[in-house]
Amino acid sequence: MEKADYIQMILDNIAVFDLSIPDRFNSIESVQTLLNQYDTKILKIIAGFNQGFLKFFLKDYLGESVDDFEELIEKLEKLSYLLGPMGNLTYLSPNQVDYVLNNIDQLKIEEINEKKISMMADKQLEDEFGGSAPQYSQAQSLENQISSAKFYLREIGYEADEINEKIKDVRDDPSKLDALFNLPPKEIYNMPPELEESASGSASSQASSSPDTEESSESGGDIIEDHIQSIQRDISDERAKKVNEIIQDIKDHVKDKMTQNYERVYRQMHPDRLKRAYKFLKDTKHKHERMDLYLEWFFSTHLLENIELKVEHWQVSSQASHGNVGVYTAGTSFSRYDPIIKDFSDSKLSKVIKIARKILRNPSKKRIQKLGQDLIAETGFDEHLYFTD
Repeated sequence: MEKADYIQMILDNIAVFDLSIPDRFNSIESVQTLLNQYDTKILKIIAGFNQGFLKFFLKDYLGESVDDFEELIEKLEKLSYLLGPMGNLTYLSPNQVDYVLNNIDQLKIEEINEKKISMMADKQLEDEFGGSAPQYSQAQSLENQISSAKFYLREIGYEADEINEKIKDVRDDPSKLDALFNLPPKEIYNMPPELEESASGSASSQASSSPDTEESSESGGDIIEDHIQSIQRDISDERAKKVNEIIQDIKDHVKDKMTQNYERVYRQMHPDRLKRAYKFLKDTKHKHERMDLYLEWFFSTHLLENIELKVEHWQVSSQASHGNVGVYTAGTSFSRYDPIIKDFSDSKLSKVIKIARKILRNPSKKRIQKLGQDLIAETGFDEHLYFTD
């Protein structure tokens, strides 16, 4: 990837994580200017930071004159491997992670290992709880296990209120702790509350209607509108300029077929995918049904990509001889299937689009999983995401 791509990823992450720009920066453009001073190696590391690490970097180090800056970034990178979703210290509480980050200057790179960071996190608990060593040790043990239980329950689909209620029972009776790790997983998918309400309403209405009834591309009412609203984000001026140019090319070619809703969604796509959409459309005659299908494919799948699910990702560790499994929240990248749908017949592509529209009206993990599996079967990809049960 080019340097500009990593900068754009960082700026996109700032927007997605909804991070506030520190007061010392005038605008997101000033952040972009400062990032442009770093080399590609450093930008690649920063682009991989999660919300907590990126917030810490923006607040304390971006634009500051720091000696041994590359060493600091390497420290943050090593810490992110331990404290991130694939690390062995994911059970640490947010306060403990903040404590470790705020004391990063006390660490040498070679000291950053599981044992050392765990001891630092324990120090935070000791400072918080106080008291004698035996009292602290008992409290520390319980809190560490509770943190692990919270993470586990969240990853298998339990809501925050439900988790807090169960944790409250454990604090009253610690013997109930082990039972939390034996609870069954829940149906997992993550949508805005207003969308969940709309989806549940549509489920009951669908029960009384014919299963073969389909909505046209520009109908769907409040549910589709909710989806469109949920993906609206501010984008950088540079990206907006690229998007505007490609959108204008698409509109010149498809003319009146570029409806208002299509345009709103297309403007949120990454310029690379938008270029691909334009290439598909440019190679299609205006009056051919294929153009309508392509417009709808890119519209529906971009909305689907923004419905986040809990997925398992199998990854072989570069520092171990065995595979590590992690669970995290992500959208399903339906854009990866763009190349194969070009070879679909009109009827086959139309069928896939109808399934996508049904899912958008009433999202569920099983439906999205089934569509992804069907498309995966067409690709022959050796690696992909496995949905959690």
